[in-house]
Amino acid sequence: MLKITLALSLFSLLSSVVASEQLIVVLSPELNATTAVMQKYEKQKQWNAIGDKTPVTLGRSGLGYVAFKTPLKNEGDGRSPSGIFPITAAFGYDRNTTIKLPYWHADENLYCIDDINDSRYNRILRIYDKTSLPDSYEVMRRPDGVYRYGAVIGYNESGVSGRGSCIFIHLNQSDKRPTSGCTAMNEEALMELLKWLEPVKKPQILQILKSECGKYREEFPGIVCE
Repeated sequence: MLKITLALSLFSLLSSVVASEQLIVVLSPELNATTAVMQKYEKQKQWNAIGDKTPVTLGRSGLGYVAFKTPLKNEGDGRSPSGIFPITAAFGYDRNTTIKLPYWHADENLYCIDDINDSRYNRILRIYDKTSLPDSYEVMRRPDGVYRYGAVIGYNESGVSGRGSCIFIHLNQSDKRPTSGCTAMNEEALMELLKWLEPVKKPQILQILKSECGKYREEFPGIVCE
């Protein structure tokens, strides 16, 4: 059943790529690297680079695969997911914003559920009754401020238990230490990215090893693998 679910998820993702006009490519130098380089692209006759390359921070264990390869991405493994995923929403501490993506105001009642035994696993929810909180969750209004601005990576949208949850693009820590499985960057680059993203262009993020980039060139003509 798990293999069928993963296969259907992959098919859905690949189908959505056809209609996408915005692409974020994150190239990691090696599987366990905790830093990578990001480049934005827009689709015209081919994929054209937009702006400059940006350094980003990955999970403390590097990258993990969605399926068919090891290491598989799992809850708590500290790996950022490798593959192609939609960017589904944005979030932040500001109540009002000019960001075009669907937006979550991260107040003290907004949570992301990472409890693998909870039916709400991998969902962002506004929970007012604190007695209904699961055993494990992320507070979206984090005291360290790294969720002050961010975007939701649509990884494991079907909520397969234990395969990873709450995967975001967010701000770097002040010391730029690795994340728990998200992709982080400096504030200027993140704000530029969030303002650029448009839901009508169905933005996607492609996170892969640099050594694997060549095989994606046919699907995404114009992307640069250097």
